[in-house]
Amino acid sequence: METIVIALGGNALLSPKGRQSVSKELGIMNTIAKSIAKLANRYKIVITHGNGTQVGDELLKNMNSKIEPLPLYLLNAETQGSIGSSIETVLDSDRPKRGFCTVVTHAIVDRRDGAFRKPSKPIGPFYSRRELLAELRKERFSYVMERGLYRRVVPSPKPIGIVEIGQIRHLLEKYNVICGGGGGIPVFKKGGAYAGASAVIDKDHTTQLIANMVGAKKMVILTGTDYLYRDFSDKSTFVKRISANDLKEMLGMLEEGTIRPKAEACARFVELGGEAAYIGSIGKLEEVLSGRSGTTVER
Repeated sequence: METIVIALGGNALLSPKGRQSVSKELGIMNTIAKSIAKLANRYKIVITHGNGTQVGDELLKNMNSKIEPLPLYLLNAETQGSIGSSIETVLDSDRPKRGFCTVVTHAIVDRRDGAFRKPSKPIGPFYSRRELLAELRKERFSYVMERGLYRRVVPSPKPIGIVEIGQIRHLLEKYNVICGGGGGIPVFKKGGAYAGASAVIDKDHTTQLIANMVGAKKMVILTGTDYLYRDFSDKSTFVKRISANDLKEMLGMLEEGTIRPKAEACARFVELGGEAAYIGSIGKLEEVLSGRSGTTVER
């Protein structure tokens, strides 16, 4: 039985424009649970997921709490557990032959990674200009503009290893695995142990790393859009099929921190031995895999 890795976008699971809602998150998961359950009869499944909105919300709660705030890497651990639990609960309700289990995952980074000097990963809610200025009066932080709104950014180093990869491979022999949530809890080697890093890893890079390390044939990145677009503002520029080499050449045209990591991950997955990678809407998994929707990346 071949392995397929499916990445669920954090913003697609829960709209960043509204207040965090568990019921909304579960409702969106229910729309794709049956499609994933069908795949469980043909594939060993690994599911990863984003958490940019959720970890950002937890960061805001920490800032406004009288209790000492948790470091960013532990907020990642919290949201991995909560989102993983939601996904696992919904998927197991369809009772596939191979059940699902969640692995809280640590991703190894290099503490010398240049990303620590140049924050680029968007997290948390979107702000209007007025809201941003109000937030900056409370606390200084880096931010970027996305589609006319503003969003906080934090360091996003590349993952170079997965601490639990042995356990993930072992579990895949009997179960489907939910892991790598939010890109993993960022850690670096410090002496003979690991220490947490104040960063958020892009889940698409971690998804690709896990996909290649478990020998997956296919990798699907599900997000809030139907296709990869050469120009997101012009929906006629959608890409239906593209080679990994051609995709690498157009990376400079894509928005950093949002769609570019998805494209980079797809190109690298195929380069390192994957059969095909896909980018498409979180509600159209079956259509994306069949080529009726979404972008297919091949050799």
